[in-house]
Amino acid sequence: MSQGGGFCDRHGPYDAPHRSCPFCALEAEQRRAYGPPGKTVPSRATSPETAGQALPEPPPPPNPTEVMPRKAVPPDPAAAQPAAAAPDEPPAPLAWLVVRAPRERRGELLAIAPNQTIGREADVRWDDPRLSRVHARFTLEPPEDAPDAPPIFYLWPFAPTNPVFINGRAIRGATPLRENDEIQLGNTLFVFKVLTD
Repeated sequence: MSQGGGFCDRHGPYDAPHRSCPFCALEAEQRRAYGPPGKTVPSRATSPETAGQALPEPPPPPNPTEVMPRKAVPPDPAAAQPAAAAPDEPPAPLAWLVVRAPRERRGELLAIAPNQTIGREADVRWDDPRLSRVHARFTLEPPEDAPDAPPIFYLWPFAPTNPVFINGRAIRGATPLRENDEIQLGNTLFVFKVLTD
């Protein structure tokens, strides 16, 4: 008998006693009450003059090959002084996936940040016909056996139809990643590299 908890493809892990994603249920309830959400546009402060008016469409991004004159901005004396780092807080770990196979893409690097997904159309995009659009997720969490220890990267597979292998073994849930672990996603073999303080 299941105690609840699980993993949502859209929102990530959720805890017991929930048997389905509570965030999906909340969104469905809000859609029933208020209708579908409108088009996402950058927010701006609402003033009495702009209340009730539709927000204008954002301008198209500039062509990167276009030469654009830069405005002269006087230097900010406060910006010249380096900000003091928090003395007790170590920097967050940085992670990369290094392609080991296929041979023609060997050595390519993919930067990984916490809570990013990897797939053909995910946060970290990788072109592999055996990858799903969103294949797996990377999270940064404290180890299960030492909640006060520094956080480490975990890899979450999304579905049994999209297998994820670490060091040749299929994983079924959140799995901690260690330096030089080999991760097989589709036809691609990656080597996991992490830089801690």
